[in-house]
Amino acid sequence: MSDWYRQLGVSAHKRYLEGVVQGTEAYFVPVGPDIAGDPQYRFALHADGVGTKGILAYLWWRESGDESVWAHLAQDALVMNTDDLACAGFTESFVFSTTLVRNPFRIPDSVVQKIIQGVYAFAQTLEAWGIGAHVAGGETADMPDVVRTIGLEAVAAARAPEAQLLPLRRPDRELAIVGLASFGQTTYEATYNSGVGANGLTALRHLLLAAEYADQYPETLDPHLPTPYQGRWRLTDAVAGYPLGYLLTSPTRTYLPFLRTLYRHHRQALYGVIHCTGGGQRKALKYFPQTYIRKENFFPLPPLFACLEGVRPWSELFEVLNMGHRMELYLLPQAVEEVLALAATYHLPAQVVGFARPYDGPTRIEASFGGETWTWM
Repeated sequence: MSDWYRQLGVSAHKRYLEGVVQGTEAYFVPVGPDIAGDPQYRFALHADGVGTKGILAYLWWRESGDESVWAHLAQDALVMNTDDLACAGFTESFVFSTTLVRNPFRIPDSVVQKIIQGVYAFAQTLEAWGIGAHVAGGETADMPDVVRTIGLEAVAAARAPEAQLLPLRRPDRELAIVGLASFGQTTYEATYNSGVGANGLTALRHLLLAAEYADQYPETLDPHLPTPYQGRWRLTDAVAGYPLGYLLTSPTRTYLPFLRTLYRHHRQALYGVIHCTGGGQRKALKYFPQTYIRKENFFPLPPLFACLEGVRPWSELFEVLNMGHRMELYLLPQAVEEVLALAATYHLPAQVVGFARPYDGPTRIEASFGGETWTWM
């Protein structure tokens, strides 16, 4: 990747953590002994948040007055945790805690209330789906000297029988990679989802939004950024019939309902499930040793990501954003047809996006889109 993303103050791959944070060789997330001491169970504690999506929520709220964006932000924070945990096989009985920080001169008490209400509302939604969820409180902090607008982080804990977990397995034969779309409207979603998720929002914000936002909302950026807000769009501009601000703040889709059913019927066919969040379509690189991965059948770009055409090379955008599928399954080819049929029952677009096979060398990913071909190692 060129240094354009680093110049925005963001690292897509966080190489500064190499050698500092212990690896998670067996599972997608760290999994430890059961907190209750049951030798047949395992326990996981996971932390993640909304990143700079809080800034986009703030911008859209200021531009449109749409208060639903704050409940969406609550869902973002929880789903970024649940769906990472789901990749390791944890698909129910979650306990959540959140930390909300704000600049009280710009974020009123009513917004804090709406976000907290959104946290409880999404937990209740999980309960309605039969997925146990409990909110164990959290923390709010007013820090005007530290936070320009708002930030929201969450922690999720889960325990499950070890036999129900999904360890990552290096391919010992050629596997199919099935991508699960990040966009559209599933049977368990009330509205259209743009697919944006909660990663790469610094890139989207500065690549798409017009320079006037730097003057209009200086609180949304660091004054040291050399080229903020480089785009041509306003949040109220229509994209495929929706305001751009609506698409940029679309709530992060959870795949829990589908994955829970998938694991019940096809666990043995799965070699791994990868959540394509930080690092985008190169995420799998760190999870499968000595593996060759080829991706060449990506989804047609949903409208939000199509706005980026010609702005940066596809190779750069695909390693920052999910670009259309945020979850991928590495599975035996003979299971593909049934898995695609299962996804269709949820109105969840799914397709084979590539393949993976054993490789006598360092893991590499080759990808193609829009006439470009590139390699990640």
